[in-house]
Amino acid sequence: MQEREIKLLFKAGVFDSCQAIPVSMARGWTLKFIAKDNEVVTLDLQRSKAEREFKSLDGAAAVARRIGFEWLNVQIGDLKWREKM
Repeated sequence: MQEREIKLLFKAGVFDSCQAIPVSMARGWTLKFIAKDNEVVTLDLQRSKAEREFKSLDGAAAVARRIGFEWLNVQIGDLKWREKM
């Protein structure tokens, strides 16, 4: 789903949380948006249906903040934490 579509759904109150999950240690991070019905939505690239990847956690957090999220859940394997943006 595109960023602008996710932003509209966020404003409509569809999402419970946003998660940053590593793609691999060398490739970076992806964002997953968890809806209130537990559906998972991923952020796609602007010009294709491929999942958007961020080189840094800061980059992923900046997009989540721009969408409207105040908190970002980060998950690396069994390690989980919540960060205020």
